[in-house]
Amino acid sequence: MDSSNKKHIALITTWFPPQQSVATNRMVAFAQYLGEHYKVSVFGMDNRIHTHENYLPNVDVHYSSSDKIHEWLSDKPQDNPLLHKAKVGSRVLLNRFLPSPLKKWKKITFDKLNEIHKIQPFDLIISSYAPIETHQIALDFKKLQKEVPWVADMRDECSSNPFFDEKIRIQLSEIEKEINIYADAITSVSLPLVVNFKKDLPSVKYFLEIRNGFNHDFRRDLNIQKSNDEFHIGYFGIFYGSRKPHFLMHGLDLWREFYPERGVKIHFYGTHQNFQIPRPLQNLIQIHPPLPYQQAIQKMSEMQINLLIHPINGQKGVYTGKLFDYISVQRPVFACVDPADVAAKLILENKAGYVCPFDEPEIIAFQLENAYQDWLNNCQPFANEDFVNSLHRREGVKQLINLIENLTK
Repeated sequence: MDSSNKKHIALITTWFPPQQSVATNRMVAFAQYLGEHYKVSVFGMDNRIHTHENYLPNVDVHYSSSDKIHEWLSDKPQDNPLLHKAKVGSRVLLNRFLPSPLKKWKKITFDKLNEIHKIQPFDLIISSYAPIETHQIALDFKKLQKEVPWVADMRDECSSNPFFDEKIRIQLSEIEKEINIYADAITSVSLPLVVNFKKDLPSVKYFLEIRNGFNHDFRRDLNIQKSNDEFHIGYFGIFYGSRKPHFLMHGLDLWREFYPERGVKIHFYGTHQNFQIPRPLQNLIQIHPPLPYQQAIQKMSEMQINLLIHPINGQKGVYTGKLFDYISVQRPVFACVDPADVAAKLILENKAGYVCPFDEPEIIAFQLENAYQDWLNNCQPFANEDFVNSLHRREGVKQLINLIENLTK
């Protein structure tokens, strides 16, 4: 089909390359696989004057700039722990005291959205939170163009987020009231979050779980069994807030105390060293620079287990993005998480690894020994091919396409 005859979709997000994050991966997948069926215009953020790029066939990206301060405060892999903490604190203060930290980007993007709509009208718009400015742009557009369906993608909790202070929750609640009136559909990353949004936004007609997933075609050769003389443990990503490896380190220390002869290496890729490493483990731990996505996938496949770490903090519906990449390489996931939440259930129901409570070092040590013994005996658990295929991001976007078709009849 000629691109001029395709439906035209707008995707509003601050997370798009060159930005890097799990949120970016979700947005890239949306653009990539929607672009196989539609004409897609992405409205992203970059710290430069307005630019327009052809990202993929049928996918154009319109970048607009934010204030320079956001560029200065963005995390960089080379940041030392003190600088990292200073940036995090500064961003918290910025968001707390400025009513709209992305005010400049929001205005430029809204104007560009309307400008393009006049030239080639949109058949549907998608905005992805966080930040809330993406939904505010969509709200303002929807008030002018009521006939254009709007899908509000909620990657995280909004006003119900327990980690926001009362002032921020009230501000978000007021915006949610308008979303409830104007949005045609809500998508989110897990069923518990979808259920919560149904309660908070009862006037919205459609709700859909679109989980994150992996976005590559790499497959590990399952005929290659025990390929290392040492037990290699991998972690890919950063630590922040309460997501820190303190209890894991204690568990590793206990395990090594009981089994000092175990040959083990622990690899952290792209991690800020904002945590303490026990002295007995210091020679076992290697901290590496971040890797491009495809190289990271290859490294995950070379580990004997890959670490998933998420604190037990009352939040439900948290998979974390790297879980799907870990499962995709058919190596065991070693998850220090809430045993009652969705990530643990996914791993256990599909025999994809080991689960232990985030904050119980003794159980972590016990499960490490189980994982080590399974490796020695070539009987490690990993997800089967059919389940792995179901987690590809293309499968999630298929659900979004069905929703779009329903909304644009």
